Amino acid sequence: MYKKDFIESELQKLSQVLARIIGLKNDGDVDQAMDLANETLLQEFGLKREELEQDDLENFKEWLKQQNYSAEKLNLLGSILFESIYPFTETPEILNVTHKVALVLNTLEIEYHQQSFENLHRREQLDKFLSNLQYE
Repeated sequence: MYKKDFIESELQKLSQVLARIIGLKNDGDVDQAMDLANETLLQEFGLKREELEQDDLENFKEWLKQQNYSAEKLNLLGSILFESIYPFTETPEILNVTHKVALVLNTLEIEYHQQSFENLHRREQLDKFLSNLQYE
């Protein structure tokens, strides 16, 4: 009972942080939103921005398996990662994080059998960005 309440509380806190990140971006304070996203990724998931930006998808995939996050927490991870790179810029670092966001979304769909309109829209945006890079 207490563990379930704790987990729900943590998920609620992450949801509020995600809403704050999106709100800051909508208000035009992108730098503060990125700082909050990076801080949250480090504190809540142990992910350093520098590591995310490295071209090491296999290590990230293995790390993700080891974490064994619930679908809800994995969804929040994907959302925060997505918001930390959107709007996309054509840099190698953003491209590396883009592939990691896609991996999280794939994991949600394949292993957890979860889809949402929001994640489908994110997937569409990621695919469009990656396709545009392919044809440049």
